[in-house]
Amino acid sequence: MNLLLLPGMDGTGLLFEPLLEALPAWIKPRVVAYPPREPLGYAELLKHVQAACQATEEFVVLAESFSGPLALMLAATRPRGLRGVVLCASFVRCPCSAPWRWLVVIARPICIRMAPKWPARRLLLGRHGSDRMHRLFERAIATVSAETMAGRARAIAGVDVTAELRSCRLPLLYLLANEDRVVGPKCLAAIQREKPDVEVVELAAPHLLLQACPQEATRAVAEFVKRAMTGSGTSGELSPE
Repeated sequence: MNLLLLPGMDGTGLLFEPLLEALPAWIKPRVVAYPPREPLGYAELLKHVQAACQATEEFVVLAESFSGPLALMLAATRPRGLRGVVLCASFVRCPCSAPWRWLVVIARPICIRMAPKWPARRLLLGRHGSDRMHRLFERAIATVSAETMAGRARAIAGVDVTAELRSCRLPLLYLLANEDRVVGPKCLAAIQREKPDVEVVELAAPHLLLQACPQEATRAVAEFVKRAMTGSGTSGELSPE
């Protein structure tokens, strides 16, 4: 089975490295990287995702954080071969509370350029930071222009794919990071209101869940992909073994 990987806000796909190392051989990953120097919104990025899955037969899409809305937008177009959706620490509407949302709305490149990197690393990785992850993070951020990052921040502020979620008839798995300080449990609650049968796997991890605990995440994803291959599914709260 093919696994289409949609990256977080950096859009590079570089941060998938730990997950790619942990995936079993029978899962064939394909990372979709977004243009690093074009401040494209969700509608424009969807075209890149659609192009990536055109030549793919049966596949599951795994979307990290920023890309969750893109995965649901893709599912709403009902592409041939799509068998399931995995949302990792993601959302259907802007995850920021009202006071912080305005800061996202007015995000400008100069803010991105001037902001120190260590608070972002701490916010995204928490106690799970390592030298390797810090290096990967720095590589990813250095690849993307400040204009692009600011544009993606503004895109998050205005996104709402509740209708696309409501129309989704595919199996849906949500990977919940219980130490996430970026996307809170309210984001999962909003998804459960529209799709009560969403599967949930909770992991002791920060926002960068796939990077902090790739083995545990891989087990959850692999089980979900197996069910997608056979057309079977379960619902409710799950725990990785």
